Amino acid sequence: MPPERRGESPEEYFEMGKRFFFPSADGATDPELALKYFLLAAQAGHAPAQRLLGVTYLEGSVLPQDLPQARRWLTAAAEQNDPQAAFTLALMFAKGQGVPKRWDAAYRLLSRPGVIGLPEARELRRKLKDELLNLYPGLRDCLGQAELALRARLTPTQKRFIPPFWSSAREGDDQKEFDLLLDVNLGIRAEENAFAVLRDFQERYYRDMVALHQSPAPSPTEAPLR
Repeated sequence: MPPERRGESPEEYFEMGKRFFFPSADGATDPELALKYFLLAAQAGHAPAQRLLGVTYLEGSVLPQDLPQARRWLTAAAEQNDPQAAFTLALMFAKGQGVPKRWDAAYRLLSRPGVIGLPEARELRRKLKDELLNLYPGLRDCLGQAELALRARLTPTQKRFIPPFWSSAREGDDQKEFDLLLDVNLGIRAEENAFAVLRDFQERYYRDMVALHQSPAPSPTEAPLR
């Protein structure tokens, strides 16, 4: 059925597009016709079709590479909570591929429900944070020294149950820390101010975790964190 025919649902357009896009038993394909069907589905709000169009424009293998179109369709799919579209869009922001290089935009996309559960999204979040921290080794070193001092005040039992702050920041604080470091990167905050705020996160984390994992009374030689 030619794409000019109207009345089919977006899902039917999408399925028709897949029939021509992916090789059949005889290996025959018609990518040009398939993409017309995908476009009809995408224009009708079909998120998988929007994602497929975005990826196709991004890769430039079937269609000529068109990064603005890739961003347009991936954004449309991501706004409908398509996890793979959001992840691919985050990669574009992380690399500055056809968009301004914005680690904050990438990180927020990767932190969305549904996206954060993807192993590749969690790995990219970690890399983004590490890249930004590597720009400011002084922050990492200062926090590391503070970490040693705070953990020295834990009892042996508390040390077994309380993970290090930097690898286990609480939900919400993790995003705040990244936003703060990004502010430093953009020159909005001074590095010294960023350290003060991060140190506050660090201390609150240990206070709350100690309260959560109360251990038996320490020996006289132990000075638990209060």
